[in-house]
Order: sequence, then C-alpha cells, then structure tokens
Amino acid sequence: MLLLVGGVIADRFSRQRGIVIGNVVPALTQGGVALLVVSGGATTGRIALLAALAGCASALTRPAMNSLLPQLVAPGELQQANALMRLPSNLIRILAPAVGGALVVLIGPEWTLGRDAVSFVVAALLCGRLGVSGPVRTATSVLRDLKDGWKDFSRLLWIWSYVLSGTVVVALWLGGYQLLGPVVAANGRLGASSWGIVQGAFAAGLFLGGIVSLTWKPSRIMVVCGCANVPLALPLLALAQGAPLAVLAGAAVMAGIGLDIAIVCWSTAVQEHLPSEVLGRVSSFSSAGELMSVPLGYLVVGAAATSLGTEPVLLRSAVLMTAASPVLLLAPSVWAVRRLPAGPGPAATATEDQEHRDGRSRTGRAPDQVARP
Repeated sequence: MLLLVGGVIADRFSRQRGIVIGNVVPALTQGGVALLVVSGGATTGRIALLAALAGCASALTRPAMNSLLPQLVAPGELQQANALMRLPSNLIRILAPAVGGALVVLIGPEWTLGRDAVSFVVAALLCGRLGVSGPVRTATSVLRDLKDGWKDFSRLLWIWSYVLSGTVVVALWLGGYQLLGPVVAANGRLGASSWGIVQGAFAAGLFLGGIVSLTWKPSRIMVVCGCANVPLALPLLALAQGAPLAVLAGAAVMAGIGLDIAIVCWSTAVQEHLPSEVLGRVSSFSSAGELMSVPLGYLVVGAAATSLGTEPVLLRSAVLMTAASPVLLLAPSVWAVRRLPAGPGPAATATEDQEHRDGRSRTGRAPDQVARP
C-alpha cells in the first residue's frame, strides 16, 4: 500500500526530494543498527523494527527513483542511462560478499555498518544537488490521483500484461532458484559451498547484461523484454537434472544476462512511452506486482516441493516460466512499442507532456493507440 501512496507522492511533489529522503532514512536506520551493536543492545526485534522503517521509506520513494531519470537525460539516451545505473549495483553483487566480510574482520561489524550509513548520507547529498523541477501540483485528492494512475496502468495492455507475466516468472524464479536452489545444492553432489559460485555467476551475468544494454538498442523493445526472461528457466532445469557445477554456473550467467537486459528494456519502454505526470503512479503499480511475487513464490513453490519433491517442482516451474514470457508476443500491442530514437533533451519534457494532454503521446500517436491490438 505504501508503494502505491509513493507513486502518488512522486507525481504530486518533488521527486528529487523524495529520493533524498529515501537515502536519509536508511542512513538513520543503519546508524541505529551500528549503535545497537556498539552498545550491545542489538536484538532481533529492534533490528527488525529499523529494517521495517527503512522498507517503508523505500516503498514511499521507489516510484520517485523510477520516474526521475527522464528528467535528467534525453529520451533517446534512457536505455544507456538505465544500464549505467544498474552496472554499479550489479558489480557490488559480485564484490560485496568478499569486501563486506573483509571489512567485518578488519574493522568490526559496528564500523562496517557505520560506513554503510555514511554512504547513504553521501548519496543524499549528491542527489540534493540535482537541478530538476518538481511536477505540477494538482488540486485533486490523493484517492483520485490513485484511481487515475490505475486507469492509466490498466488501459495499457502491453504494461499490465508484462507485469502479470513478470509476477508469475519472478514468483517461480524466487521459489525455484532462491528457495530450492541452495537445498538441492546442499543435499546433492554439488555441496553447499558450490552455491556461492552459482550466485557469483548469476551476479556476473547481471553485470554482462548491463554491458550488452549499453551498446545493443533493439527497436521492438517489449519483444526483447518478453524473450530475455526465458533464460531464467535454465538454472532450474540444471538443478532438476543434477547438472555439474560448470553447467549450473553457465546457466546462471545466461539467466543473469537475460534478466538485466529485460529490466533495462522494461524501464526504458515505460519511461519513453508514458507522460511524466503519471510515471510515478504507473511505476508503483508495476512494482507492486513485482513485490507480490516474493511471498507468493516462496509459499507456492515451497508447499509444492514438500508434497511433490524438489525435482518435479523445478521442472514444472521451468516449463511455466518458459511459457509465461513468450506468450506476451501474441499481443500486437507488444510489437507496436518501439524504442525512441535519439531526440531532444530533458528541456523538451514539458512540451511533450503538453502534447499528451492535448491528445498525443511521445510516440506521436494517441495515448491509448499504442496499447490497442
């Protein structure tokens, strides 16, 4: 629910300010955890409470982060910008376990947490220097804005169908790979220690996917989104067949490459083809579908594995994942969404949004035309 409220806030107030707050709150909560560790008062309940506060702040500010980028770069450069934003986080996925462990050993857990808190402060200061204007405030109520956001989200077939498909794919992926994967590795001939190698391979694949997205600019961007998620089924198939570590790691690399390409293309398509004044709300509905898949995947896949066994569940999950992504290609509206060519910079955003209010979108078609078969 907070995520949906965050979408309304992003479209009514300063997105830059929202991102600053989204970094200040984690700085305070991480600093609080560090103080608890120093004082010896770190309990599960207290740390969980601070984590919940950080999660609430993230929910409120995540739509602002998803919708600010079009105000900073030219429409034709959004794909590179999305890829560049993901590259550091993907690199950290590879380095963080080793670096974090080394810091804990060298300077202690409290100082490691303290440095993490400082990094959020630095991010808040840097984001505070962004020179972007806030959305035009409206006199409508929050509930009305929320209803309008749902209307924009639900009328665009290429958006809600991809979110629905993604919810199924991510739920099965989390349940099959994240939940059952370590169990299969630990109980099989691979051994528990091998799972760290597989995770590192997946992170390396995410990084490589970002590199690919920097140079490869497909025209039919939503078609690529539908196809790029298919390799996510490969690690599940490898786990179900008891494949050697090298094969499983290779499958994880391919899954990571495909997933990152899909994320970059999806973010770019939404940012290019939706007007700025609704981008926060529509992205919040998209993110809500993604987050719904987390408990759903763990619950459904975990229960199925208990009654049917891990291997059959992994195989069936892989089949369903493979079918859920390409089925999007049956919708003509998915083929109609194309990546925009290089064009004017962020200064043109106001003109483009006025064109949308006058009955035309950034693509030059009526706002709902791109969504109709």
